[in-house]
Amino acid sequence: MWKIFLLSSMLLTLMLGLFSCGNTSLRIPESKRPKVDLKIQRYGEALFKIDTAHFKQDAEKLKKQFPFFLDADLNNESNYKQLFGFVSDTSIIHIYKKTAEVFPNLQNLGKSLSSEFSYVKYYFPGFKLPQVFTYVSDLYYEQPVMKKDSVLVIALDDYLGENYQPYKDLNIPFYHRKLMKPEYIPVDVAKTLYFTDFRQPVQTQTLLDHMIEAGKMLYFLDAVLPGTADTLKIGYSESQWKWIEKHKKDVWSVMVNDQMLFSGDYMVINKMMQPGPFTDGFSRTAPPALGTWFGWQIVRKFMQRNPKNTLSGLLKIKDSQQLLHESAYKP
Repeated sequence: MWKIFLLSSMLLTLMLGLFSCGNTSLRIPESKRPKVDLKIQRYGEALFKIDTAHFKQDAEKLKKQFPFFLDADLNNESNYKQLFGFVSDTSIIHIYKKTAEVFPNLQNLGKSLSSEFSYVKYYFPGFKLPQVFTYVSDLYYEQPVMKKDSVLVIALDDYLGENYQPYKDLNIPFYHRKLMKPEYIPVDVAKTLYFTDFRQPVQTQTLLDHMIEAGKMLYFLDAVLPGTADTLKIGYSESQWKWIEKHKKDVWSVMVNDQMLFSGDYMVINKMMQPGPFTDGFSRTAPPALGTWFGWQIVRKFMQRNPKNTLSGLLKIKDSQQLLHESAYKP
C-alpha cells in the first residue's frame, strides 16, 4: 500500500513539475528562428555616472544616445533643475546603487530577451524589433515595462526583490511585491509586446470573454517564452499552482453550476479576474484570478485540438463561446 502511495505521489509531483516548467512543446530549434542579437542600453547607469560638477555638458552629450529620455532643452532652467534634482536626490541615488548591485551587468537578460524576440519574429516576421533601454524610474511600479513606437524601456528598480525595504515603505502588497524580481522581466516584456502590438480588439461582455482574452495573452507567452515556468507567466507560487491543479474540477463545477461563465456582472468578473492575494469566495489558499488560469487552459486545449491554427489566427478569434466549444475543455 505504501509503495502504491509513494508511486502515486511521485507521479503527481512529476506531472506538476512538467506542467509548471513551461510549454516546451512550442520550442522551436534555434536554427529555424531568426537570429537576434539584442543590445540593451543602460540609460540609468549612464545618467547617474555623470559628474555633477559639469552635469549640463555631459548630459548634453548623452542626448544623442538617449533621445527618448533626454528630449528636453537643458538650457531651460526648469528642465535643467528637474533633471539635476533627480540625479542628486539621495533617496533616488540609493535606489540606483541597489539597482547596480542587483544588475551588475545585463548579459543574462540580453540573452533571454534575444531568445524571446527571436520567437516573436518567428511567429510574426513583419514585427519590427524595438530598441531596448533600461532606466531608474524612482519606483514607478505600476508600469515597469513600457513600449512606445520603436522603443521599449525597462525600469530595473522595479525588480529588486520582494523584500526590498522601499517597496514595503510604499505599502506595495506582498502579492505584487513577489512579482518584483529579475526573473519576471522577460514575462513583463512579453506581456507589454502583446498588448501594444498583437492583441486584437475584442468586445468583452461576459466572464468567459475576459477568460479567453487572458488565455490568449498567456498562450502568447507560451509561444515566445516556451522554456519559462508556467508559475512565472501567471504569477503563482508553487503552492498556489498545486492548489488549482488539485481543486480545478471543483472550481470549474462551481463556475458552471453558478452560471458564472456567461455572466456580465462586474462583481463576478472582478472576483475571478483581478490580481490579489487569493480569489474571493474560495479558500484563502486559492490563487488569485482563477478565471485567468481557466481561460489559459481552455485556449491551450483549443490549440491542441486545432494544430493547424497559427498563433496569429488564434489572436483573431473573437467568439469566446465557439472557442470554448471547440476546445472541448474539461478539467
